[in-house]
Amino acid sequence: MTNKHILSMHILDLMKLKYAVFIILLALMTSAQCQQTAEDWFYKGVALSDQGKLDDAINAYDEAIKIDPDRLEVWYNKGHILYGQGKYDEAIEAYDEAIRLDPNYADTWYNKGSALGILGKYDEAILALDKAIEINPQYAAAWGNKGNVLKGQGKYDEAIKAYDEAIRLDPKDADAWYNKGNALYNQGKYDEAIKAYDETVRLDPNYAKAWYNKGHALDALGKTTDANAAFAEAKELGYTS
Repeated sequence: MTNKHILSMHILDLMKLKYAVFIILLALMTSAQCQQTAEDWFYKGVALSDQGKLDDAINAYDEAIKIDPDRLEVWYNKGHILYGQGKYDEAIEAYDEAIRLDPNYADTWYNKGSALGILGKYDEAILALDKAIEINPQYAAAWGNKGNVLKGQGKYDEAIKAYDEAIRLDPKDADAWYNKGNALYNQGKYDEAIKAYDETVRLDPNYAKAWYNKGHALDALGKTTDANAAFAEAKELGYTS
């Protein structure tokens, strides 16, 4: 046998060896991946979410669900990401799974209600938010969001009552004051709306939309100079209509 043939055989043997090593490494990697627990995938999802890799985080949560579909925190976090991505229907599905596992977790009902409200499913949203409030009557944000849904239905008196409850529980909630102002404005109660907007900007002087809407309320009362001053403040804060 010539040296050339011997060398060719040696190279072929090395290639076979490398291929065998590759197959073994691949098997080990696959085995290690299979050994990852639902908890491992959950924490991987959390880490990916913190890095802003949201699609990868959802994939990690899905892997966790494949292993253990009864982990509340996985479904809840998945729903939270989907909500943030504007995938409200999918978020609701995830929240429903979380509710199946723990029907007494107020935050899940709140988030589901918020997603339903955005989709314009107001009656369902109210039911979900009422459930959150039933579980935790001190849930100021749930009262505030209930007000938003009621306002979306044109039920301004009921909306204002919900905002008042949110404000009672959290008097420093600038959003509740602002939304109350909007409900009052829509009723033509401009003086009361201005008081609500004033409280909004007292709590948050940089709340540009409150300054702008206050300007419209003042303008509706014929107080043009004051209205222009409010509009100017909104513009200075970067608000454009």
